[in-house]
Amino acid sequence: MAYLVTCQVCNLESKADNIVDLFENHIGPAGFLKCIHCNSDGAYIFKESKLQEKGEIWTRYIKGIIRIRTENDTYNPYILLTSDTINAPITGFHFNYYKDTRKQGGVLKHGHGPGGAPVLTKIEIMYFLNRLLDLNILSNKDFIQLINSRKNQA
Repeated sequence: MAYLVTCQVCNLESKADNIVDLFENHIGPAGFLKCIHCNSDGAYIFKESKLQEKGEIWTRYIKGIIRIRTENDTYNPYILLTSDTINAPITGFHFNYYKDTRKQGGVLKHGHGPGGAPVLTKIEIMYFLNRLLDLNILSNKDFIQLINSRKNQA
């Protein structure tokens, strides 16, 4: 599946041929989508998906990706960082993975089914949460509010 990456800074578009190309050439060091023309981090992928509910469409702007490193070279889980509008902050997290067995003579499998949703370990979830803190998508205050709300439930 190809991805059309649009830059908010220079307004040029580029194409990633598949998920591996997207990771290798269109992601900046912090994990945000970058423009291959002007090298800015202000790029996005606009996606629309028809939902099972008749006439409903899920629209989102993919602005970044958190890649979860695993010990398995072929299994590659990641989380897309999304927003509802082009200028909105990141509020959505779309969990995915791909399997790349091309080096062993296989294929690149990606999408709804190499086998369902990704499975993440506790350590991988903690890595994801730390990345959200690093990127200022979540704050220490968010975690303090969560802990306090759990205390109030007890």
